[in-house]
Amino acid sequence: MRFSNKSAGMFGKLKAVILTAIVLSFLTQVGVKAEPVPYYGVNYYSYTERTDEKDPFMELETNIPTFILGLRDETAIRSNNSSDKISYNVEGSFGNVTYTQWTGAATHTHNYWTIQTEGLYALPYNFYAGVGYRYLKDYLSAGGYGGYDRQNMLLYIPAGYARNNFKLQYNFLLEGTQFSELSQIPGYGDLTNEQNDGFGLELSYTFLDPGSDTSGWEIFTKYWNIEDSTTNTSSGSKWIITGMEPLNETYEIGVKALF
Repeated sequence: MRFSNKSAGMFGKLKAVILTAIVLSFLTQVGVKAEPVPYYGVNYYSYTERTDEKDPFMELETNIPTFILGLRDETAIRSNNSSDKISYNVEGSFGNVTYTQWTGAATHTHNYWTIQTEGLYALPYNFYAGVGYRYLKDYLSAGGYGGYDRQNMLLYIPAGYARNNFKLQYNFLLEGTQFSELSQIPGYGDLTNEQNDGFGLELSYTFLDPGSDTSGWEIFTKYWNIEDSTTNTSSGSKWIITGMEPLNETYEIGVKALF
């Protein structure tokens, strides 16, 4: 089924909510026994678009640390002794970034937020795999005339290895959608592009409090590499344009406090 440009953005938000609800409902049905661990944290965030691997032309970078809030249970994937097989993670973030063109022609600050949810199944020898979804809303329209908000939706398969304090994860992109709200510029229409190639990496190490299996703090880093999207055409009241979402990379590094 294909959605119109305007409904595609709404569907992305709805999908994030629905998938989060499905993950939590499934966990309830299978009877996950461990108590969820709430956490909060901060991170550095950087997003770069490139016309090719050597020619960056746009960057978003945090001005102040991005705030993170989440809930997770990783007992099953971190211990071979657990009777549970299911782990999960639901995480949201909110931050403020500086938009910079590499030519220096434009720069401004604006907000963004994300929600990411994962359901993970424990495999032998501390390996695991599952399904994940990440939604991002970027308020690029704050830059004034010519600016427009953007939404990005990534459906992926997380697979990794977790043992006690250490966790390494590879994210295989199944489907990506970039929704550009160009209708915020008079005369233009919204544009939707599909992202079919890409991957992500995550690495973390947890320092547990003495005598605790869950509370402590954690350092982590995340990386996404998404290839050029498909090309698509949008029609507005005055203009018809053809565009695509170029190769882009996202870096995050931060710390979390676990309770």
